Amino acid sequence: MAIALQSELAQLVRDDEVHRRVYTDPEVFEAELQRVFGRTWVFVAHESDVPNRGDFKTDHIGRQPIIVVRHTDGQVHVLFNTCRHRGATVCQLERGNTNHFRCPYHAWAYRTNGELAGVPFEEGFGPDFRLADYPLARPARVESYRGFLFASLSPQGPSLSEHLASGKHYLDLMCDRAPEGRIQSTKPLLYRYNGNWKLQMDNYADNYHPPFVHQSAFEVRTAAAGIPNYVSSRNFNVDYQERSYGAGHGMALYPGDGRPSWRDCYQNDEYLAMLTRRYGEEQAKEMARVDMHVMIYPNLLLHHRLNHYRVVKPVAVDRTEVYTFPCKLVGAPDDLNELLVRSTAIHVSPGGDVQVDDLEAFARVQAGLQTEAVEWLLFKLRGDEDVNDQGELTNVGISEMIQRGFYREWRRLMSEPC
Repeated sequence: MAIALQSELAQLVRDDEVHRRVYTDPEVFEAELQRVFGRTWVFVAHESDVPNRGDFKTDHIGRQPIIVVRHTDGQVHVLFNTCRHRGATVCQLERGNTNHFRCPYHAWAYRTNGELAGVPFEEGFGPDFRLADYPLARPARVESYRGFLFASLSPQGPSLSEHLASGKHYLDLMCDRAPEGRIQSTKPLLYRYNGNWKLQMDNYADNYHPPFVHQSAFEVRTAAAGIPNYVSSRNFNVDYQERSYGAGHGMALYPGDGRPSWRDCYQNDEYLAMLTRRYGEEQAKEMARVDMHVMIYPNLLLHHRLNHYRVVKPVAVDRTEVYTFPCKLVGAPDDLNELLVRSTAIHVSPGGDVQVDDLEAFARVQAGLQTEAVEWLLFKLRGDEDVNDQGELTNVGISEMIQRGFYREWRRLMSEPC
C-alpha cells in the first residue's frame, strides 16, 4: 500500500460522515483485504457445514483460498487451499467428502488434517526432504464459539472471546432457541449485487429504510394475513432497540408484542412445550417471540427469527457475494424446521420479496456514488443514546448509531500500523 494512501485512510471516516472513496476506490478496497480481512477475526464456517468425517467446503478469507474440513478424529481444521510444492489449489470443489486432497499439478497428496501424506518421486527431493515439513499452511489463529468458526490471519490481536464481546450472548440466544442447544446449517442461498460489501453490512442494522424500501412487500403480507398494515401500525421510535457493542458489532431488536404476525414461525405447540420444559413458560415465550438482527464485524450477519446467518464476501470494490445459510433448530419439530428453511428462501433469496428491494438499493447507491461532487455520506441520524450495564451503547428508536460504530472500527483497522 502506498504510504500516501495509508496516511489518508483515517481521514475518510468522520464521526458521522463517510467519504465516497470508502465504497468506490479500488486502492481502498485492496487495503481492506489486507488491513480488515487480513488482521481481524473473520467468520469462515459453521461446524455443522461439515457434519461428517471427511466433509469439506472451500472458501476464501479475502482472496486467500481455504478449506474447512472435518478430520477422521472429528476435529474441524481450517487449511489454506495451496499446495506446498508449486502453489496450485489442492481442492477444486465447493464441498464434498474425501479422505485426502490431491494437487492436480504434481499429485502431492494431503490428509484431511493437512499433513502431507505422499509425494511422487519423493527420493528425488534429496535426503533432507521430510513430508512432515510440508503440511498445508494454516491461518495464524482459528477459534470456535458455539459452532461458529472464525479465523485470523494475524498472530496478534484480541482473542476471539474479546473480539466477540457481547456477540457471544447473541450467539447463545440463537443457539439456545433450539431444544438441544445447537443449530444445523443447510444448503446456502447465494445472491450477488453490483455494489460495495459494506452496503450490505450497514443496511442490515439500518432501521430507517424498511418502511420505505419494503413498503409494498409489507402491505401485501399484512393484507393477506388480515392484520394491521406493518408500516402504518408500528411505532418505529418505540419498537426498535439498537445496541452497538464495540469492534464494529451491532444488534437491532424488534420485540414481539403478542399479536399475530407474518414473522411468527414459532406458534408451534410442540416446540413451545420443549422450550418451556427447559426454560420455563415466560422465558420460552420470549425466546420464541423475539426478532433480532445481529451483525458481527466484518462479515457475519444473523437473523434470529428466520433462523439463518449470512456471510458477506467482498469480490471487488463494486461487486459482492452474500451466502445465506438457512438453519434448523436441532431437536425442534420437523414441520417447524421446514417452515424456517422455506421462510428464509421466500424472504431473503435473490428473488425474495424483501431481499430484492435491498439489492436494487445497493446498486443504485453504487451508481450514485460515481458523482464526484457528492463526497460525504451522512450517518447523522441520532436517538437517545445511553450505555447499559453490559457496556453496550444503546438506543431506542431509529438511529444510525450502529453504522457509526461499524465505521469507527473500519477507521481503526485501516489506519493503525499493521
